[in-house]
Amino acid sequence: MSKKKKVEPTILTFKTAYDLMQERQEIKRYPTGTPIDELIGGGIEEGEVVEFYGEYGSGKTQIAKTLAVMVAGIHNQHVFFVDCEETFKPERIVQIAKNRGLDIDQTLKNIHVLIPVTSTDLMAVLDNIPPEKQPKLLIIDGLTTPFRVEYIGRETLTERQGYLRKFLYDLKKWAKKTRTAVIVTNQVYADPSATPFLALEYRELAVGGHTLYHAIDSRIFVRKGQGGTRIAKLVDSSCYPPAERPFRITDKGIEPPQEPKKDKKEDVASATEQHDTPTENRMN
Repeated sequence: MSKKKKVEPTILTFKTAYDLMQERQEIKRYPTGTPIDELIGGGIEEGEVVEFYGEYGSGKTQIAKTLAVMVAGIHNQHVFFVDCEETFKPERIVQIAKNRGLDIDQTLKNIHVLIPVTSTDLMAVLDNIPPEKQPKLLIIDGLTTPFRVEYIGRETLTERQGYLRKFLYDLKKWAKKTRTAVIVTNQVYADPSATPFLALEYRELAVGGHTLYHAIDSRIFVRKGQGGTRIAKLVDSSCYPPAERPFRITDKGIEPPQEPKKDKKEDVASATEQHDTPTENRMN
Protein backbone atom coordinates (compact mmCIF):
# COMPACT_ATOMS: atom_id res chain seq x y z
CA MET A 1 0.00 0.00 0.00
CA SER A 2 1.51 3.32 -1.13
CA LYS A 3 2.03 6.03 1.42
CA LYS A 4 0.12 9.26 1.08
CA LYS A 5 2.23 12.16 -0.08
CA LYS A 6 2.74 14.71 2.63
CA VAL A 7 1.29 18.07 1.64
CA GLU A 8 3.20 21.06 2.90
CA PRO A 9 0.96 23.72 4.49
CA THR A 10 0.48 26.92 2.51
CA ILE A 11 1.82 29.96 4.33
CA LEU A 12 0.19 33.28 3.53
CA THR A 13 1.25 36.71 4.74
CA PHE A 14 -1.10 39.63 5.21
CA LYS A 15 -0.08 43.28 4.96
CA THR A 16 -1.77 46.16 6.72
CA ALA A 17 -3.41 48.91 4.68
CA TYR A 18 -0.86 51.27 6.26
CA ASP A 19 2.05 49.24 4.86
CA LEU A 20 0.47 49.19 1.43
CA MET A 21 -0.09 52.93 1.58
CA GLN A 22 3.57 53.47 2.44
CA GLU A 23 4.62 51.35 -0.54
CA ARG A 24 2.37 53.37 -2.85
CA GLN A 25 4.15 56.60 -1.89
CA GLU A 26 7.08 55.47 -4.04
CA ILE A 27 4.99 54.79 -7.15
CA LYS A 28 5.77 57.00 -10.15
CA ARG A 29 3.26 58.48 -12.56
CA TYR A 30 3.72 59.58 -16.14
CA PRO A 31 1.54 62.62 -16.89
CA THR A 32 0.09 63.51 -20.29
CA GLY A 33 0.22 67.25 -19.51
CA THR A 34 -3.52 67.51 -20.19
CA PRO A 35 -6.69 67.44 -18.05
CA ILE A 36 -6.74 63.66 -18.63
CA ASP A 37 -4.27 63.45 -15.73
CA GLU A 38 -6.97 64.75 -13.38
CA LEU A 39 -9.04 61.63 -14.07
CA ILE A 40 -6.40 59.18 -12.83
CA GLY A 41 -4.56 60.87 -9.98
CA GLY A 42 -1.95 62.79 -11.96
CA GLY A 43 -0.91 60.46 -14.77
CA ILE A 44 -0.47 56.85 -15.88
CA GLU A 45 0.68 54.89 -12.85
CA GLU A 46 3.50 52.36 -13.07
CA GLY A 47 2.29 48.82 -12.50
CA GLU A 48 -1.22 49.54 -13.79
CA VAL A 49 -3.04 48.82 -17.04
CA VAL A 50 -5.06 51.71 -18.48
CA GLU A 51 -7.37 51.30 -21.47
CA PHE A 52 -8.34 54.06 -23.90
CA TYR A 53 -11.19 53.00 -26.15
CA GLY A 54 -13.34 54.77 -28.71
CA GLU A 55 -14.25 55.04 -32.37
CA TYR A 56 -11.75 55.54 -35.19
CA GLY A 57 -10.18 59.01 -35.10
CA SER A 58 -11.23 59.78 -31.53
CA GLY A 59 -7.63 60.34 -30.39
CA LYS A 60 -6.76 57.22 -28.38
CA THR A 61 -3.62 56.43 -30.41
CA GLN A 62 -2.52 60.08 -30.24
CA ILE A 63 -2.66 59.86 -26.44
CA ALA A 64 -0.46 56.75 -26.58
CA LYS A 65 2.06 58.32 -28.97
CA THR A 66 2.31 61.51 -26.92
CA LEU A 67 3.05 59.53 -23.76
CA ALA A 68 5.60 57.45 -25.67
CA VAL A 69 7.43 60.63 -26.70
CA MET A 70 7.33 62.08 -23.18
CA VAL A 71 8.64 58.94 -21.47
CA ALA A 72 11.30 58.37 -24.14
CA GLY A 73 12.30 62.00 -24.64
CA ILE A 74 11.83 63.67 -21.27
CA HIS A 75 12.53 60.75 -18.92
CA ASN A 76 15.02 59.05 -21.29
CA GLN A 77 13.43 55.66 -20.63
CA HIS A 78 12.64 52.73 -22.93
CA VAL A 79 9.14 52.49 -24.40
CA PHE A 80 7.82 49.40 -26.17
CA PHE A 81 5.10 50.09 -28.73
CA VAL A 82 3.17 47.05 -29.96
CA ASP A 83 1.40 48.16 -33.14
CA CYS A 84 -1.43 45.68 -33.74
CA GLU A 85 -3.10 47.87 -36.36
CA GLU A 86 0.03 48.84 -38.34
CA THR A 87 -0.56 52.58 -38.00
CA PHE A 88 2.69 53.59 -36.29
CA LYS A 89 4.55 56.32 -38.18
CA PRO A 90 7.94 57.52 -36.87
CA GLU A 91 7.30 60.87 -38.61
CA ARG A 92 4.56 61.61 -36.06
CA ILE A 93 7.00 60.86 -33.23
CA VAL A 94 9.51 63.27 -34.80
CA GLN A 95 6.84 65.97 -35.12
CA ILE A 96 5.73 65.67 -31.48
CA ALA A 97 9.31 65.56 -30.15
CA LYS A 98 10.43 68.50 -32.31
CA ASN A 99 7.54 70.72 -31.28
CA ARG A 100 8.15 69.89 -27.63
CA GLY A 101 11.82 70.80 -27.92
CA LEU A 102 13.06 67.26 -27.20
CA ASP A 103 16.10 65.42 -28.54
CA ILE A 104 14.67 63.68 -31.62
CA ASP A 105 17.36 61.00 -31.97
CA GLN A 106 17.19 60.07 -28.29
CA THR A 107 13.39 59.86 -28.45
CA LEU A 108 13.40 57.64 -31.55
CA LYS A 109 16.10 55.33 -30.16
CA ASN A 110 14.17 54.81 -26.90
CA ILE A 111 10.95 53.73 -28.65
CA HIS A 112 10.97 50.07 -29.75
CA VAL A 113 8.22 49.04 -32.19
CA LEU A 114 6.82 45.59 -32.88
CA ILE A 115 4.06 44.62 -35.33
CA PRO A 116 2.58 41.26 -34.25
CA VAL A 117 1.36 39.23 -37.25
CA THR A 118 -0.81 36.86 -35.21
CA SER A 119 -2.40 36.67 -31.78
CA THR A 120 0.33 34.14 -30.91
CA ASP A 121 2.91 36.85 -31.62
CA LEU A 122 1.06 39.25 -29.35
CA MET A 123 0.87 36.75 -26.50
CA ALA A 124 4.64 36.18 -26.80
CA VAL A 125 5.51 39.87 -26.44
CA LEU A 126 6.19 39.82 -22.71
CA ASP A 127 8.64 36.92 -23.05
CA ASN A 128 10.59 38.72 -25.77
CA ILE A 129 11.34 42.03 -24.06
CA PRO A 130 15.13 42.18 -23.53
CA PRO A 131 15.99 42.42 -19.80
CA GLU A 132 18.62 45.10 -20.51
CA LYS A 133 15.94 47.28 -22.10
CA GLN A 134 13.22 46.96 -19.48
CA PRO A 135 10.62 49.58 -20.44
CA LYS A 136 8.91 52.09 -18.19
CA LEU A 137 5.96 52.20 -20.59
CA LEU A 138 4.39 49.43 -22.68
CA ILE A 139 1.79 50.41 -25.27
CA ILE A 140 -0.43 47.90 -27.06
CA ASP A 141 -2.26 49.79 -29.79
CA GLY A 142 -5.31 47.82 -30.97
CA LEU A 143 -5.23 45.14 -28.28
CA THR A 144 -8.10 42.99 -29.55
CA THR A 145 -7.41 43.33 -33.30
CA PRO A 146 -5.33 40.11 -33.74
CA PHE A 147 -7.95 38.09 -31.84
CA ARG A 148 -10.84 39.51 -33.91
CA VAL A 149 -9.07 38.78 -37.18
CA GLU A 150 -8.23 35.16 -36.35
CA TYR A 151 -11.31 34.08 -34.40
CA ILE A 152 -14.36 34.80 -36.54
CA GLY A 153 -17.89 33.68 -35.70
CA ARG A 154 -19.73 32.82 -32.51
CA GLU A 155 -18.41 29.24 -32.54
CA THR A 156 -14.88 30.54 -31.86
CA LEU A 157 -15.91 33.08 -29.21
CA THR A 158 -15.16 30.85 -26.21
CA GLU A 159 -11.69 29.99 -27.48
CA ARG A 160 -10.94 33.63 -28.35
CA GLN A 161 -12.02 34.91 -24.95
CA GLY A 162 -9.98 32.21 -23.24
CA TYR A 163 -6.77 33.30 -24.97
CA LEU A 164 -7.55 36.97 -24.38
CA ARG A 165 -8.25 36.33 -20.69
CA LYS A 166 -4.95 34.46 -20.26
CA PHE A 167 -2.97 37.21 -22.00
CA LEU A 168 -4.57 39.97 -19.92
CA TYR A 169 -3.91 38.04 -16.71
CA ASP A 170 -0.23 37.66 -17.67
CA LEU A 171 -0.04 41.32 -18.74
CA LYS A 172 -1.40 42.63 -15.45
CA LYS A 173 0.85 40.34 -13.42
CA TRP A 174 3.89 41.39 -15.46
CA ALA A 175 3.07 45.11 -15.10
CA LYS A 176 2.91 44.78 -11.30
CA LYS A 177 6.09 42.72 -11.08
CA THR A 178 8.18 45.01 -13.32
CA ARG A 179 6.47 48.26 -12.23
CA THR A 180 5.80 49.17 -15.83
CA ALA A 181 2.99 51.51 -16.87
CA VAL A 182 0.81 49.87 -19.52
CA ILE A 183 -1.54 51.52 -22.00
CA VAL A 184 -3.85 49.54 -24.26
CA THR A 185 -6.10 51.04 -26.91
CA ASN A 186 -9.23 49.33 -28.14
CA GLN A 187 -11.98 49.60 -30.71
CA VAL A 188 -15.70 49.79 -30.01
CA TYR A 189 -18.87 48.22 -31.38
CA ALA A 190 -22.46 49.43 -31.23
CA ASP A 191 -24.62 47.60 -28.68
CA PRO A 192 -27.82 46.68 -30.58
CA SER A 193 -29.79 46.34 -27.35
CA ALA A 194 -28.93 49.85 -26.09
CA THR A 195 -31.56 52.59 -26.23
CA PRO A 196 -30.72 55.97 -27.80
CA PHE A 197 -31.30 57.60 -24.40
CA LEU A 198 -28.17 56.02 -22.90
CA ALA A 199 -24.88 57.93 -22.78
CA LEU A 200 -22.60 57.20 -25.75
CA GLU A 201 -20.10 55.23 -23.65
CA TYR A 202 -22.88 52.74 -22.83
CA ARG A 203 -24.03 52.46 -26.47
CA GLU A 204 -20.54 51.99 -27.90
CA LEU A 205 -18.84 49.18 -25.98
CA ALA A 206 -15.21 48.13 -25.97
CA VAL A 207 -14.43 44.96 -27.89
CA GLY A 208 -13.53 42.11 -25.54
CA GLY A 209 -16.51 42.29 -23.22
CA HIS A 210 -16.33 41.43 -19.53
CA THR A 211 -13.11 39.46 -20.06
CA LEU A 212 -11.43 42.78 -20.77
CA TYR A 213 -13.35 44.91 -18.27
CA HIS A 214 -12.24 42.88 -15.25
CA ALA A 215 -8.55 42.94 -16.21
CA ILE A 216 -8.14 46.70 -16.60
CA ASP A 217 -7.33 49.08 -13.74
CA SER A 218 -8.81 52.21 -15.36
CA ARG A 219 -11.01 52.39 -18.47
CA ILE A 220 -11.27 55.70 -20.36
CA PHE A 221 -13.74 56.30 -23.20
CA VAL A 222 -12.54 58.80 -25.81
CA ARG A 223 -14.90 60.62 -28.18
CA LYS A 224 -14.98 63.61 -30.49
CA GLY A 225 -16.24 66.90 -29.04
CA GLN A 226 -17.17 70.27 -30.53
CA GLY A 227 -14.73 72.65 -32.19
CA GLY A 228 -12.04 70.02 -32.74
CA THR A 229 -11.80 69.05 -29.07
CA ARG A 230 -11.86 65.49 -27.75
CA ILE A 231 -13.47 64.26 -24.55
CA ALA A 232 -11.90 61.62 -22.30
CA LYS A 233 -14.31 60.06 -19.81
CA LEU A 234 -13.22 57.79 -16.99
CA VAL A 235 -15.87 55.07 -17.12
CA ASP A 236 -14.47 52.62 -14.60
CA SER A 237 -11.62 52.61 -12.09
CA SER A 238 -10.72 50.78 -8.91
CA CYS A 239 -9.56 54.07 -7.35
CA TYR A 240 -11.19 57.13 -8.95
CA PRO A 241 -14.79 58.29 -9.52
CA PRO A 242 -16.25 58.70 -13.04
CA ALA A 243 -15.51 62.08 -14.60
CA GLU A 244 -14.63 63.58 -17.98
CA ARG A 245 -12.08 66.11 -19.24
CA PRO A 246 -11.42 67.77 -22.64
CA PHE A 247 -8.21 67.80 -24.67
CA ARG A 248 -7.13 68.55 -28.25
CA ILE A 249 -4.81 67.04 -30.83
CA THR A 250 -2.02 69.30 -32.14
CA ASP A 251 1.48 69.11 -33.62
CA LYS A 252 2.66 68.51 -30.03
CA GLY A 253 0.52 65.39 -29.73
CA ILE A 254 -2.24 66.07 -27.23
CA GLU A 255 -2.64 69.31 -25.30
CA PRO A 256 -5.12 71.02 -22.97
CA PRO A 257 -8.06 72.68 -24.76
CA GLN A 258 -7.69 76.30 -25.82
CA GLU A 259 -9.26 78.81 -23.48
CA PRO A 260 -12.15 80.68 -25.11
CA LYS A 261 -11.20 84.10 -26.44
CA LYS A 262 -12.80 87.04 -24.68
CA ASP A 263 -15.14 89.16 -26.73
CA LYS A 264 -13.88 92.72 -27.18
CA LYS A 265 -17.35 94.03 -26.34
CA GLU A 266 -17.23 92.21 -22.99
CA ASP A 267 -13.83 93.79 -22.19
CA VAL A 268 -15.15 97.28 -23.03
CA ALA A 269 -18.28 96.72 -20.95
CA SER A 270 -16.21 95.47 -18.00
CA ALA A 271 -13.87 98.49 -18.20
CA THR A 272 -16.85 100.89 -18.40
CA GLU A 273 -18.42 99.25 -15.35
CA GLN A 274 -15.27 99.71 -13.31
CA HIS A 275 -14.97 103.35 -14.44
CA ASP A 276 -18.56 104.15 -13.45
CA THR A 277 -18.36 102.46 -10.03
CA PRO A 278 -17.86 104.99 -7.17
CA THR A 279 -14.39 104.85 -5.59
CA GLU A 280 -15.78 103.98 -2.16
CA ASN A 281 -17.68 100.98 -3.55
CA ARG A 282 -14.62 99.70 -5.38
CA MET A 283 -12.56 99.96 -2.20
CA ASN A 284 -15.21 98.06 -0.23
